[in-house]
Amino acid sequence: MDYKTEVTLNEKDTIVDMLILEKNLAKTYAEILTEGCSKGFLTTIKDCMEKTFHDQFKTFMLLTECGYYRVHSATEEEIKNCKKKFDGVESLLY
Repeated sequence: MDYKTEVTLNEKDTIVDMLILEKNLAKTYAEILTEGCSKGFLTTIKDCMEKTFHDQFKTFMLLTECGYYRVHSATEEEIKNCKKKFDGVESLLY
């Protein structure tokens, strides 16, 4: 029996897979940054991570432009609540 099967991804599935890949790559770079010890190495990883953030955002925007992902516009109240929540967390850090 042939264990290989033919899989065809549609456009949406392909872009979603790309987005997941970019997000996972960004997480990996962030973890590497906490473990690196050489300035040159850390600079290289930081540059790669910034490019990945840019690529992730472009991929996300492609999903929205193609109509595959709907973005909810936040109300002023929701924005205030998020800022308040962040301020609370930030104050715990300092």
